[in-house]
Amino acid sequence: MSRGTAYYDLPNGERIELPTTMPDVEEVPGPLCDGKFELPEAVKEKYNDMIARRYFCQLAYTNFGESDWAVTFTYDHDHQPAPGDFNQVDRDWTNFTRRLKRFCKKMGREASKWMQVAEYSVMDEDGKVTGRHHHHAILQGNLTWQEIKDLWRDSAGRPMGLVKVEPIDLTCSSFERLTTYMTKARARIRRWRQSQGLQKPKTPRPNDTRWSRKRFDEAFALQDDREYWEKKYPGYTLRECEQHITGNNTKHLIVKLKKKPDTRRKNRRNQP
Repeated sequence: MSRGTAYYDLPNGERIELPTTMPDVEEVPGPLCDGKFELPEAVKEKYNDMIARRYFCQLAYTNFGESDWAVTFTYDHDHQPAPGDFNQVDRDWTNFTRRLKRFCKKMGREASKWMQVAEYSVMDEDGKVTGRHHHHAILQGNLTWQEIKDLWRDSAGRPMGLVKVEPIDLTCSSFERLTTYMTKARARIRRWRQSQGLQKPKTPRPNDTRWSRKRFDEAFALQDDREYWEKKYPGYTLRECEQHITGNNTKHLIVKLKKKPDTRRKNRRNQP
């Protein structure tokens, strides 16, 4: 590939800048290349990372809300695993979730749902250490903040570090911001973990015939028109509308809506 700025347009409308040192792509058949070009690994990795982050955010919206907690678990000096000791960090979280489950059962409560991302301390080839081990989590709000702090301890019952517990506030923030913060250190994150039984986000089948080109062009010009979008999708509140134009002048809109709470009065007939 000759030197200069090269791009690849992803199917969702995002444009990725390719490294200038990337070797020429090969003309080989494959599921991602339509029989023409094999995508570079850097492009595949970034696209897959974007899809995973979007699903992580949708999973949070599906299973958690403002009655739940955003929690950060840290280690003190005595409990901080060695840099690169990912297995110990993962075991610490596994032990915490087992302790959490036993506590909920003892108190007669439903087992707490959770989503977790571990941010690791790593060491490069030169021996330089980056970051400290800690955990970001979204926890169901059936525990108090003090109970959560008390459960972050070792097998001898000693606290393992500081615990920061904050209520989730979706009026001035969003799960996009929270999940982006949880996964901000891409080089020091391997994967997320989640409790069993989380509901999967509902993904309706695409309906490409619902929008004509003319109607889409009209909507594209009304990107921030809250009245237009909430009239088109009654029962939902517009959160944001992202507008993208790719290198081949293809237009894309990503509209994010939040379902309004059901305020209808339930039929209380025959109820005590």
